Amino acid sequence: MKKSIKKAAAIALTAAMAVSMTACGGGSDAPAKTEAQDEAASPAPEGGEAGSGKEADAAGGEKIKLTLCIGRKTDLSFQQSAYEGTVRIQEEMGDRFEINVVEMGDDTTKWQAAFYDAADSGADIIVGTGFQNKENFETIPQEYPDTKFILFDQDVDYSVGDLSNVLTVLFDSNQSGFLAGAVAAYYTTGENAANTDKTIGFVGGTESTTINNFMVGYAEGAKYVDPEIKILTAFVGDFMDTAKAKDLTNAQISEGADIVFQVAGGAGNGVIEAAAEKDGVMAIGVDSDQYQALEGSNLQPSVITSSLKRLDNALFKICSDYVQDPSSVPFGTTATYGLEDDAVGIVFNENLEKSIGAENVAKVEEILAKIQAGEIVVSAAADLTADEIKAIVNE
Repeated sequence: MKKSIKKAAAIALTAAMAVSMTACGGGSDAPAKTEAQDEAASPAPEGGEAGSGKEADAAGGEKIKLTLCIGRKTDLSFQQSAYEGTVRIQEEMGDRFEINVVEMGDDTTKWQAAFYDAADSGADIIVGTGFQNKENFETIPQEYPDTKFILFDQDVDYSVGDLSNVLTVLFDSNQSGFLAGAVAAYYTTGENAANTDKTIGFVGGTESTTINNFMVGYAEGAKYVDPEIKILTAFVGDFMDTAKAKDLTNAQISEGADIVFQVAGGAGNGVIEAAAEKDGVMAIGVDSDQYQALEGSNLQPSVITSSLKRLDNALFKICSDYVQDPSSVPFGTTATYGLEDDAVGIVFNENLEKSIGAENVAKVEEILAKIQAGEIVVSAAADLTADEIKAIVNE
């Protein structure tokens, strides 16, 4: 297939970056840091023929080559969760998968080159995350129709071309947001809060449907517990500026918020820092268990719980299904995972019980069960207008 001009430029960029990394030793935004979790090739079955096509690998014989391309595998958020999914795949299905992890850095303009490199290296399945990859997953897969692509936390426009080899995965993050809101309400009205104001905060990365989905659930969950709760909201504008996230959090604290839910990726660490510096103020983490991730840090006690987006569980399930029957994985469509798939939720631990009490923890568990049973239906940002979202948050 003839290389596109854009692809040629991306490949040239990859080569240039490799030289730069050799000369400078790399940096925080240096792309294409590769970690082969299993470099050993699996021998072909005795007396058998090598399988043809990607699905032949899943049927048996050669290992399925899966490449995960993420910014940073230790972002304490959803990229780390995706990485942890590959670790679990390696541990439990290492006889079927050859895993490769590419850390692309924070400069998203260099990410396209990494995906081309993964495709050219013969990966059977390429996995990416986030809205930054929407265009990459609308264009690159059309040039590699025999390669499967999985994009988490962002859908694509399937009408732009033949994307029958692309699976996009979304999450019912409004459900976990609802649980986080309930926790926030119980905390701000409890005895451990910094003040008696019924005020809670929310700091998002960018104002997008994905982030708003958390926020809508958060607002509805808080007001389910106490309709008088006031919610302050702010957006960093990206997912990396920890200093700005900290400033926004401090502004909300000064307005009476004593618990702040951060949905801002790496920038959200600034929210936790701000909470740690104020007595009686707590932070709610996002995507992965940030309390556990901060073990040994003076920031850990300030994380009351985390709203989970279990990319690890979703990726593991998809790969497990693919091994059993490739046609069972709905490539060419968008799949949504929620509480029933153990793909969203919140962390229940000793810090949560210490902060809101065992009785209120039990109430949060009851709320979770009601969502699972369909007794509580949480609004989804994708189904709402901007005015309707504002009304839910500000009513």
